[in-house]
Amino acid sequence: MTNITEEISTEGKPVRTVNELEDFSTKKHNTFISNFTKRNWSAYSLDFAVVLVLVVLALFIRILLSYTFREQHGYGSDIIWNRWLHFDIFNPELNQYVQIRGFADFGYYYRTWIEGWYNGTWYPYQWNEDPGVLDFYSYPPVFIYFLVLTWRPGMSNLWMAMPMIFADAACAGVVYLILKELFKEKKGRAIGLVGGILMMIAPINIIYDGIYWLNPGPVTLITMIAFYFATKKKWWQAFFWLAIATMTKQNALFFTYPLFMAMLGEKVKNKKLKDAIVESIMNALLFVGVGLLLSVPWIFISPYQYVRHMLFPGRPMELRFTSIHPATNDCVSFAKSLQELGFPNWIIAITSFGNYSMLWMILSASIIAVLMLWRSFCGKMDGVEFYEWIAIYMIFSHIFMPRGVYKFYTAYFTPVILIALLGSLAKLTEKKELLPIGLVIGSALFLGFNIWLIVIPRFPVPFLLFMTAVVIALILWFRAHLRNLVIRKANLFRIASNLDKKIGQ
Repeated sequence: MTNITEEISTEGKPVRTVNELEDFSTKKHNTFISNFTKRNWSAYSLDFAVVLVLVVLALFIRILLSYTFREQHGYGSDIIWNRWLHFDIFNPELNQYVQIRGFADFGYYYRTWIEGWYNGTWYPYQWNEDPGVLDFYSYPPVFIYFLVLTWRPGMSNLWMAMPMIFADAACAGVVYLILKELFKEKKGRAIGLVGGILMMIAPINIIYDGIYWLNPGPVTLITMIAFYFATKKKWWQAFFWLAIATMTKQNALFFTYPLFMAMLGEKVKNKKLKDAIVESIMNALLFVGVGLLLSVPWIFISPYQYVRHMLFPGRPMELRFTSIHPATNDCVSFAKSLQELGFPNWIIAITSFGNYSMLWMILSASIIAVLMLWRSFCGKMDGVEFYEWIAIYMIFSHIFMPRGVYKFYTAYFTPVILIALLGSLAKLTEKKELLPIGLVIGSALFLGFNIWLIVIPRFPVPFLLFMTAVVIALILWFRAHLRNLVIRKANLFRIASNLDKKIGQ
């Protein structure tokens, strides 16, 4: 009898397993269909249309002005798209050059690399005793893929630059989506549209990415995609895209620190400590894994030279109390910026020590990252505040580098600064009748920052960026102070209401 029961049971196991698998498959299928039908596809279609229009218009503006600048100021070729642009642009009305500092990297470096890639004479991660232009590729591999994506021998230079121009134009769409996500509802779409239009016409990005065809476009777009997922608290997607951004240009690596801290704080608040730590570590490992995967095959072919090229762009740390005077084609450090602006020698000495030893960079980054961890853990950091902190972090971590910054580096900061300024002022004037005022002030601040940075000489640039971070920090503090006052008034009203009820009883 026992043997018969066991036989029936044994024979029944495959049947039960199949039934369970079918039930699981059916449930998943039904869940997918349910979620698919519940989605607001009209809203998705509208957002897609808005993003498409913003990107197409941004691309059109960049290509049109790129052609116009080459037609009026270009030299070196009868084909307009193959002309080069001068370092600075002459303004006949002022009878002087505007110090745009538009580097010739595209013509000197990028074109040579692309042609070398296609004719088989270039290996990116090499280094000769007497280095030439082909030895100075100091970017991760994904940037190569952007460079060689659309050009083929016989095409004009425009097709070399097109991936970088398109990436910069696409940032307008991502800015729209982020601001819409931050504010939700109808006003979210309106605020997002204002932000998208501002990004579409941002002078800094049009000049350096759209006209001079410099390198920030691809890394900016992919970093902003990572931030978009961070806004939605989709952390593994955020670190996945941040890894791709880091393998496009090394600057994105800076953001692993604050993003990890913000993620850790949010997970510890909402989950068990063990689960939060394990999930955070897994996302960090995902970042490393994607980076290693994108390093193939270069990391196996020439590991030493690959790492050497990754570290090449920086300036080594040193202990000094005087600022370094940069070459004409070099970055400007924060200490040098203060010296050129006439700050006292004792301030220059303190600033130089912190600047070239990386003390200010490490200290400011750590303070901001820890504050983001704490605010996230307490549940007090809203989406706009996230971008306020990220904007301040981004500026400080770059201007406090020993190497300093170029003007065109700012094209990388622009979308985050835009979201921080516009988002902060929109939050302060959230009431329907006040919101247009906040958007106008935010737009004026953003465009003023853009134009001012382009026309000033290069030496004040780090200080202008520093003051931009200070303005964002002041708005952040004021907004937090105002929020605390509202909470206190609400608490006092609640206490008074409860007392009235008790007295009435």
